[in-house]
Parts: sequence; structure tokens; C-alpha cells
Amino acid sequence: MSRSEMIVQLIQYGHPKDTLEQMQTSDLESLFKQNSKTRISEYLESLKQNEPVEIAAEDNANFIDREMQNIYYAISGEEINFQRLYEAIEKIFDQYDLNETIELVLSQSSDKRYRQMTQITEIAYRAYQEALLAEIERLCEFYPPQERFEQMKFYSSKRGDVVFLRKSIQTMRFQSNQESFSRIAQQKFSIIHDYYPEMMYESYEEYYENDEEKDEIINRIMALTGAYKRVQLKTKKFQVLKHMESVLLKDKEREKEEKALIKQYVKRVGEAIAQEDELMFGEIIKEALKVLDERDVQYIVEHFDISSSPLILQRFNIIMRDNRPK
Repeated sequence: MSRSEMIVQLIQYGHPKDTLEQMQTSDLESLFKQNSKTRISEYLESLKQNEPVEIAAEDNANFIDREMQNIYYAISGEEINFQRLYEAIEKIFDQYDLNETIELVLSQSSDKRYRQMTQITEIAYRAYQEALLAEIERLCEFYPPQERFEQMKFYSSKRGDVVFLRKSIQTMRFQSNQESFSRIAQQKFSIIHDYYPEMMYESYEEYYENDEEKDEIINRIMALTGAYKRVQLKTKKFQVLKHMESVLLKDKEREKEEKALIKQYVKRVGEAIAQEDELMFGEIIKEALKVLDERDVQYIVEHFDISSSPLILQRFNIIMRDNRPK
């Protein structure tokens, strides 16, 4: 990491800019390493100290009886009251798994509706799982995007264990837990981002390789060049795409600079030709060759008819010949 980068990082963590700028590079490196060590220690300590605090679920002896009645009244008529039915089933999911809930629902159903009630309960269960995951994602909203992605990948892999998801939500909803988890996620991300930037891709590879992230950078690449098709770019790793974008942006900036230089030299070459000053013309061409390709210099001169100025034409040919590799 360069001296300026170390100063920027240390300023972010409370060190005075004036003091840092006066320090020797070796002292800066020592301070940076110490700061890094301290922050990593704080992060590891926070993992030990911030044990989750669980919230006890309310005990309601009449809970199931009430919801069973709601199910019965929802399906006992000619028409099913789907809203009431789904609400009751979802509340039962708070305490029972899918198979147990199906049994409870079927206990209130007539035989002819067994299959339908089973399907409805299964659909409600899928929706319930998604609702739990959506709530977890909401509780992770202040995490860095990379950390939030990692968390949701983990919880999504547990979608079949709704008891675990419910307990996780209870734990995360507790204010002190939510603040602690968010702080830990921020600390972990900051340590990797600030001190080990080369590990960002490795640490969050799936985040960077997911379709949404790749699509964003692919869109930017396609806006910069028409040389690639989307299907080609989709097969490339995020790191490769990032490098491609960087190269294209540099090329774009270089192209912009070249256009400005070409415009400038067209004006100066034109003035030298108008004055029939072959010495000035020669100096301008030599200067242009230092900052532009030979092709660009040729393009500049082609704006003018120098065939009618033998001395200028001769000087141009000599300069271009001498400029070519021996």
C-alpha cells in the first residue's frame, strides 16, 4: 500500500492528517500495522462478547384452539374464505412444521377437500418460508451488501428449517443484538476492504459472481464498446470483467485526450503551413510524434495539401522516416 493510501486509511480511523503527513514512511507503516492489529483484535473480541440474546416466545394455551376454529369456519361453507384460512395456517406455522400443520388443517376438513387443503397448506408454507427470509434480509439492511449477500446465502440454505429461521429472527429483532450483528458485519467488511483489498473477490466471490452484480458491469462494458456480445461476457469471471472495464475506461480516456491533442496540433500545423515555415512545421511534427501515434500525425497532416510546399513536404518525409524503428 502506498504512503498516500495509508494516510487516507489512518485518517478514517481518527488520526490527524497533519501529524500523518509529517511522519516518516517507516513510522506510518508501523502505525498502520498497529492500527490494523488493534482493529482485528477488536473484531475478534466482539465476536466473543456479543452472544445473542434470545426473546422468549409468549405462551398461549388457547392459541391452537383459536386458529383451528378459524380454519374450520374458513372452510366449512360452500366457498372457502382463503384470506382467513391463510392467516390461520401462517400462525400455526409459528409453532408447527409443515407435516404437523397439514394434519391439523386436515382434522378440520371434509374428506373431499383433503387434497385441496394439503396443496393449500404446502403453498402457504412456501410463502411463509419466503416471508421469513424477507424479514431476515430486512434485519440485515444495514450490513455491507457483500456481507448481506453472504448472510442471505446462509439463511436461504436453511429455508427448510423454519424453526431455526424463526429463532434467528427473534434473536436479530432484539435491539442490542441487531446493533451488535450489524457492527460485526461492518467490522469484518472494513478489515478486508481496508487492509486486505486483494482478498475482496476471494472473500465475496459468490456476491460478485451473482447475476445482478455481473449484469451491472456487463452493461457498463457494453456501453463502452460494441466488441463483445452479452452472452460472451456472461461466461467471464467478475475479476476479468472488472479488468476489462478498467482497460476500456483507460482507452476511452486516452481516446479523449488524443482527440484534444489532434485538434490542437491540426491548428498549430495549419498555422505553420500557412506561414510556410518549414522549421516551425518540423518542430511541431516532432513534438506531436512524442505524444501521438504516427498514424495520428499522418492524419493531422492529411488535413492539408503540403504537396504544393516542397520544403515542408520534404521535411515531413524526413522526420517520419527518421521516426520509424531502424
